[in-house]
Amino acid sequence: MYLQIYCCKISSIKMKDTAFKKHISRYLKNQLQAEEKQKLDNWLDDLAGNDSFDGLNTAEKAETESRIYKQLTDRISKTEKSISLSIRLKPLLKIAASIALFTTLLFIFRVSLKEVFNIGQYVSIRNYKGKITKTILSDGSIIWLKGNSKLDFPIKFKGGLRKVDLDGEALFEVAKDARHPFIIRCGTLTTRVLGTSFNIKHSINKTEIDVLTGRVFLSSKIAAPITLQPNQKAVYCESKKTLIKEARPVLEIAELTKGTEYNMFFNDARVEDVLHRIEKKFEVEISVKNPKLKDNLITADFTDQSLINTLNMMGEALNLDFEIEGRSVILKNKV
Repeated sequence: MYLQIYCCKISSIKMKDTAFKKHISRYLKNQLQAEEKQKLDNWLDDLAGNDSFDGLNTAEKAETESRIYKQLTDRISKTEKSISLSIRLKPLLKIAASIALFTTLLFIFRVSLKEVFNIGQYVSIRNYKGKITKTILSDGSIIWLKGNSKLDFPIKFKGGLRKVDLDGEALFEVAKDARHPFIIRCGTLTTRVLGTSFNIKHSINKTEIDVLTGRVFLSSKIAAPITLQPNQKAVYCESKKTLIKEARPVLEIAELTKGTEYNMFFNDARVEDVLHRIEKKFEVEISVKNPKLKDNLITADFTDQSLINTLNMMGEALNLDFEIEGRSVILKNKV
């Protein structure tokens, strides 16, 4: 089953409860006229933007939506057995909020967010706007999905490979794991890495790969495979059956990483400011046992580092130990 998260917002349109209930009933029976359906979609879009979800990370949002989906399909099947349930997840999510399930369900979901998903479930993130969307995968990899793009990935990776599907453009910061290669499928092109950072821009007939760090292996059934090193670029053309390294260098890193938190270089920065950046990038909450540490200055480069590596580097620089429990991180002086 695929869960879909739509990264877009539409302005608020008010609708009375009685009218809304009638529209919902007709919507589920596929009886709405085009104009009525658009009005309902617009109104529901406003509900979907409820900021109650802002504190959840990608996996938690997906679990919440999955549970809402199940609650809704169970309820609908009891009252409208003849209604087709082949409905987009987003309207279902929005309907849930609208029929007063939202508050109760959200409380239940927050209590049980740490439960493990069934392996094999997938999330589909679609970014139809220009704003970049950050996704943190179960292995710690970070993907910055750019405008007009779609990313499919499993809630939990299984087996020996970590596989995702991309349509559009994204910047990848892949967590290092030599035993579990990371695979990105873009049409007929496969990108394979162990742990590195790179940008992929995929369209109908053309795919561009810009490597920032590490090695990237590219392969296709219709072209000879190649390997890219840092600061190298390749272009894949499906119609011409070509996969070649470009003579020109990759785009400026600042251009490829614009709108992301990829750059984590700090020069004489206050520890407190650095910690805020780490919290934002990795979606964690950091507490410091010794408040005086926050005023210290630090110069370090945490770019393309995992959360664990970043904390280890900070620990070495400031003589700190750390503990991680879920999304909470505690920093304390070494004994």
